[in-house]
This record gives sequence, C-alpha cells and structure tokens, in this order.
Amino acid sequence: MTLSRRDWLRTALFGTVAVSAGPVLAQAPRPSTPAPLGMLGLEAAQFGLRPGSAEDQSRALQAALVEAVKRDAPLIVAPGRYRIANVVLPENARVIGVPGATQFIAAQAGPMLVARRIKRAAIAGIMLDGLDIKLGQRIGLLNAEEVLDLALSDCEFANAGSVGLTLNRTAGRIERNRFRSMRDSALFSLDSRGLAIEANMVEDCGNNGIQLWRSQAGDDQSLVRGNRLNRIRSDAGGDGPNGNGISLFRAGGVVIEGNTLRDCALTFIRNNSGSNVQILGNQGRRCGETALYSEFAFEGAIIANNLIEDCAQGASVTNLDHGGRLAVVANNIIRNAQKGLAPKGKEPVGGSGLHVEAEAAVTGNVIENASDVGITLGWSWAMRNLVATGNVVRRTGIGISVSLVPKERNALIANNVISEAKLGAVVGTEFGKAVTGDLTKGEDKRAAGIRVEGNSVS
Repeated sequence: MTLSRRDWLRTALFGTVAVSAGPVLAQAPRPSTPAPLGMLGLEAAQFGLRPGSAEDQSRALQAALVEAVKRDAPLIVAPGRYRIANVVLPENARVIGVPGATQFIAAQAGPMLVARRIKRAAIAGIMLDGLDIKLGQRIGLLNAEEVLDLALSDCEFANAGSVGLTLNRTAGRIERNRFRSMRDSALFSLDSRGLAIEANMVEDCGNNGIQLWRSQAGDDQSLVRGNRLNRIRSDAGGDGPNGNGISLFRAGGVVIEGNTLRDCALTFIRNNSGSNVQILGNQGRRCGETALYSEFAFEGAIIANNLIEDCAQGASVTNLDHGGRLAVVANNIIRNAQKGLAPKGKEPVGGSGLHVEAEAAVTGNVIENASDVGITLGWSWAMRNLVATGNVVRRTGIGISVSLVPKERNALIANNVISEAKLGAVVGTEFGKAVTGDLTKGEDKRAAGIRVEGNSVS
C-alpha cells in the first residue's frame, strides 16, 4: 500500500483510515536539513526516527520534540516501533501517533518518557511497551512531576515492570487509554492537583489498578469515571494496601462514578482516610473481601446506586476508632455476600451485605443472599446515631444486627422489608454474637436506645 502523508496524519488524529508504515518514512532528511512544517505538525521522521530500527532512538526523538516546541507544532510520529528511554517532554510538547500502530519500546530499565515542572504536555495515540523489565517501586513507563496540565488520550501502557503511569503533584486528563500487564499498578498519583481519569481500560495488574494517594490528608478533587478494571491481583499480599481496583489514601473530595470492575483480589473501591468521597453508580462482580470500603480517618462518605455481586462483603463504612464517621449508604443492590477466605488470608472474612458505625443513614438498599447478616449496625462499642430505613433484606442469617455493647445507644430501624432471615429479622448482638431474640417480635431491656418499628417481616 502506498502511504501518503495526508493519509497517516488523518489516521493519527481521527482514526479514520487503516494504514501501515512504509520505508519511505525513514528516508526523510536528516536533522541537519531544515525540517518543513506540514499542515498538521512536524514529522518525527525528518529527525531520523526510523520505524523498526534496533537502535536506541531517544536522541532523535528528543531533538524532534525540542524543534516541534520551538515551532509551536505537534510532533507527528508515524506507525512503527521505536526503542527509547528517558526522553524528556519539554514545555508544551504535543506528541501524536496512530493508536495501536505507533509504539515506543523500552530501550533500557527506567521511565521511557519524563515530564518535570512544566505547565502542559499532551500525548495521543502512542503505545508504551516496557517489555516487563523490572523497575523500582512506583517508577512508571511515563513519569510526570509537577505538571499543571497533562493530557493523555488513546494511548496504551503495556508490560510495565512496576507502574504504567506515575504522577506527582500533577493535574490533567487521562482519557480513553488502555493499561495492561502491570507488575504493580496501572496508575499511581501522589498529591494530585486534580485529575480527570475517565473511560480507561485497566487489565491484569499485580497489586492495584488506579491509586490516588496523598502525603497528608487533603482535598484531591479528582474524578474517576467510566473506567473498566479487570483482574487485579494481590501479588504483594497484605490485608488492604493491595488487591484493589481503585484505591484512595488520604485523598478527599474525590468522585468515583460509573466504573465497572471485575475480579479484584480484595476490594473494588477502597477509600482509606479520604473525607467527602462519593462512590456512585459503580458495578462490580467477584472480589475476595469487601467490595466498597470507606475506612479509617474519614468524615463524609456517600455510597449510592452501586450494584455489587459475589463478594465476601458488600460495603463497609468503618473505623470509628480512627474517627471514621458520617455517611449515607443508599439505593445499592448487593447480592451473594458470602463469608470465605480472601486471597492469601488465613481466616474467613465477610458474610454481611453492608456495615456502618457512626452518624450513618442506610436507606433504600436491596440485599439478597448474605450468608451471615444483611445489615450490621455497629461493632463492639463503635455504634452511634444510626438509621436503617426502607431497605429490603432477603435470604440471610440475621436480617439486621445492631451492637448493644455501647452503654449509650441511638439507632432507628424502621420500615424495612425483611424476608427469609433464618436467625431473626432484627437482633441485638455483642461482639457479633446474638444476645437478644428477634426485636421485631417484642422489646428487650438489653436493647435500650434501639427503636424498632414498622418493619415488614416474612
């Protein structure tokens, strides 16, 4: 096929023409020859980049980037494989390739592309293949540090020896990219300045999918929306840091919405110590521990409109002992929460549909086939100001359990529909052990402070 310059440039930008690289692109003038600026940008081939060359082409790519920035033009890279390492993105760099066809291949261990302390950079249609060369902890195929506006779209990150994309104090848009076969995680962000992470595909990661962490608890303001995450393992083990589809640590003000997750070793979405986090409208199937977590030192969590199936536990809003409090858990469907061994775990975990501890409203949820308890209100002394109203609980051991350990209790359990609860519709417990009969059938002095009314039991 004869490839015209206009054809493959159109493909790079719009994906409308199927093309293959030809040798003519490698026969462009050498860097010493003045490089003409085309209609859509500056062609990297004019600086000596040769598709399929066995040589390290980092210097040629670096020179092409510098010249493109000088001319305020995007750098267009033709289809083909280019071996590179430690290429620095200058201020206002724009790199455009043909999705699935323009491939940067790791020439050595370390990051392939680096962006440091610049205002903006953009990359579209480039594949970065790390060849599974083992890297140090949280070294990415692309490392960005203190970038005010980083735009990545229609790129692919593959075979990373640690992380696909590492961001430090960076803002921007990470959209429509694919991450596959990461030894550690697909994306790790520390101290984000606000990221939009949308419509990406994440597959086959060793420990985590998408991670948003902060050095200190603070307002992250990131959006994680419409991503698909499949097969997240927990190779490094542990009881929480690994095995998560989406992981927040101290990152507040984050919205996690409309993501689909499958086969996560421990948790679909884990929020550790992030306040004012919203987990909305996500769908998950098959995880080994708790599907949706808000834990430790957080204040403010909304977990609503999610659909969760086949996990050890559906949702947990916990750790009043660390200040975890203030939540709404509403309108979720949770099915088949079955107690079992988490990956690399030594004792059975889970068995409940959802759990809350302090200043929490649990309303409008539908929970079916939880092996132990549909809804647990509190654990040990961690039970304060709880409401469970308008929920449907079916086929479980206990329908709704409430901890009676605290001396001062305040809970309302009203207007729920509870069906086929083998061990009682509403039961008072101490340290998980039932100490009352079914409170929907009569009062019990041991349950002082617990108001049970208007529930429909069958």
